[in-house]
Amino acid sequence: MATSDNVVRAGLTPKNRDVYTLCSMLTYKQGFPTILSGVPSNPYTMKYIPPFDEFEVDRCILPQETSIIFPPSPGPSIFMVISGDGKMFTESSEVLIAEGTVLFTPANAEVNISTISGLHLYRAGVNSRFFDEPVISSSVQQHEK
Repeated sequence: MATSDNVVRAGLTPKNRDVYTLCSMLTYKQGFPTILSGVPSNPYTMKYIPPFDEFEVDRCILPQETSIIFPPSPGPSIFMVISGDGKMFTESSEVLIAEGTVLFTPANAEVNISTISGLHLYRAGVNSRFFDEPVISSSVQQHEK
């Protein structure tokens, strides 16, 4: 939910409740949800951009001994590791990552991720449409054995 100063409460609070206004704002539209297909950013990353400007999500599945660079984004990001292990590098830090790791990166931070045994992760960040400029696609590097 996007941030807002406009809150209408209907219950479970001692604060002012306005049930009539809340009910008048609701829409009752039945149907199936729209499933986003995603757009490939590179061979390992799919970008999902919903039809609103609050956020976008990248799904990245890296094979063993591969690295990827997420270019600087004008907004902050959150990375969530679903499975696998590897390392995440930024200008100021180097962190071992594994299943369950959740990391915050500030705006304008380039993020380099390398895998050890493969990696499945997601990046959530501010929708690039919000900044009125396209964000450059992630680049991929294969480690030499």
